[in-house]
Amino acid sequence: EKKVLAMTRGDQRERDRAKAQAKAASKLKSQPKEGRPEDRNAADSAKLAAKIEAKKAAKAKAEEEANMAERKAAVPKKKKEKKKEDNLDDLLSAGLQGGKKKKGKK
Repeated sequence: EKKVLAMTRGDQRERDRAKAQAKAASKLKSQPKEGRPEDRNAADSAKLAAKIEAKKAAKAKAEEEANMAERKAAVPKKKKEKKKEDNLDDLLSAGLQGGKKKKGKK
């Protein structure tokens, strides 16, 4: 008995399928765009203007945050002084030290 070897197509089927898909995709790309060119241009310019405004706003916000951070870092916190509680004896004797005079410069 002789064995008959059948020829196989290998990956030819997959290559042909990929080639057909690429061809169909290129046909879709060549289709004309919808709408009038003037309308598309107006819509594109409106989108571009909105994008530019958004970038300006983001930049301004970033600068403001940087300024706020700089101000917060530049101002040191003041130390709170403890209030000195006056003693009753100190209050009563405050005006009683009249015997001493301060020497002034001549």
